[in-house]
Amino acid sequence: MSTEKPNTESPAQVGYGRPPAHSRFRKGQSGNPKGRPRIKERGATDLIKRELNRLIQVREGGTVTRMTALNAVVRSQIAAAAKGSVPAQRHIVNLVRDIEAEARARSGGGIIRKNQNKDINDMTDEELMAVVGSAQDYQVT
Repeated sequence: MSTEKPNTESPAQVGYGRPPAHSRFRKGQSGNPKGRPRIKERGATDLIKRELNRLIQVREGGTVTRMTALNAVVRSQIAAAAKGSVPAQRHIVNLVRDIEAEARARSGGGIIRKNQNKDINDMTDEELMAVVGSAQDYQVT
């Protein structure tokens, strides 16, 4: 009496868990060579950007105009400010102030932006004179 099992594992045997030899993965080759596809959006920032740039239809008087959602929001904010909404007016004024400060910083008044959050008592005399000089050179148009 022999206790050996008969050799049932032959290369020709095909069944559950044993695909045909020609369709098995080659040695050193992945089963998914291209990998998992990348996710195109990466969170809330991309979602908001995509929605702000989406074209929508806005009715102005009797005409329908297509514009981005951001453009429609800015128009409605300005319209509300013009009608007398104090929070809308405050928001528009702050927005214009920020845009002008950004333009000033790009056009040569960069020292103002760098030292904007710095306490005046902590500035050197040279830094303080540069801030004052660039503020005097700036003219509101």
